[in-house]
Amino acid sequence: MTRTTQALVLTLVGATLVRLTLTDAYLRYVNAWMRWPLLVSGVLLVAVALARVLRADERSADEDGVTADEHLDGHVSRSAWLLLAPVLVVFTVSPPALGAYSAERSANELPASAAEGAELPLPASDGPLEIDVVDFVVRVQFDEARSLVGREVVVTGFVSGDEDGNWYVTRMDMNCCAADASANRIMVTGPAAEDAPERNSWVRVTGEWDPLDGGRPTSAMAASAVEPVEAPRNTYG
Repeated sequence: MTRTTQALVLTLVGATLVRLTLTDAYLRYVNAWMRWPLLVSGVLLVAVALARVLRADERSADEDGVTADEHLDGHVSRSAWLLLAPVLVVFTVSPPALGAYSAERSANELPASAAEGAELPLPASDGPLEIDVVDFVVRVQFDEARSLVGREVVVTGFVSGDEDGNWYVTRMDMNCCAADASANRIMVTGPAAEDAPERNSWVRVTGEWDPLDGGRPTSAMAASAVEPVEAPRNTYG
C-alpha cells in the first residue's frame, strides 16, 4: 500500500464518519452522545490524509534505486485494506437499525442492576401515562408493589413476533453501540391486538398490564388501542 493509497483509505474512512454524523444515520450504530467524538475523528482522519498527500517527498531513491513509496509497500500490512470494509458496507448496503430479527432472538434479558428504581411509584396522570417499554418490563419483573396494576399506560415501539403467533411492542436499548444492544418487549393481548401490525412497523399501544395466567410476572399488555406511528429519530431507547 503506497503513501497515496493510504491517504485515499484514510480519506474514505474519515469522510464516511463525517457523512454519518452530519445526518441521523450514526444513530443506527452508536449512542447519541458519540456524535461529536465521531465527527472530530472523521475530520482528523481527513486532515491526516491530506497532510500525507501535500507533504512533498523530496528524498531521492536509495542506493538500490528503491523509492520511499516502494519501501512503504514492503512495510505496510495488507490488513490495512480492511479499513475499507466498513466504508463499503455503509455505502453499498446501508444497514438499518436493529429490529425485529434481533429482538426475537434476545429479549428482556435484564441485569440485576435494572431493579434499582423499579419500586418507585408511577407519577399521577389524568389520562394514560406514557412510559418507556423498558420501564414497563422492569416494573413487571422487579416491582413487588405492582405499581402497574390498574394503571393505563402508553408505550411506543416497533412490532416483533414469536413462533406462537403473538406480537410484541419492542424497543432496542444500547449502552455504547449496536454490538451491545438488547431488546425489551411487551406482548400485546386483548381485542385491540387481534390484527397484528406489520413486522418492524412502529405502533403506539395504550392499555394495562395483563398478568395473563397469574403465574410468573409476564411483560404483557391488554391493549385498548393500537395506532401506527412514524419511527422516531433515534430508534433505540
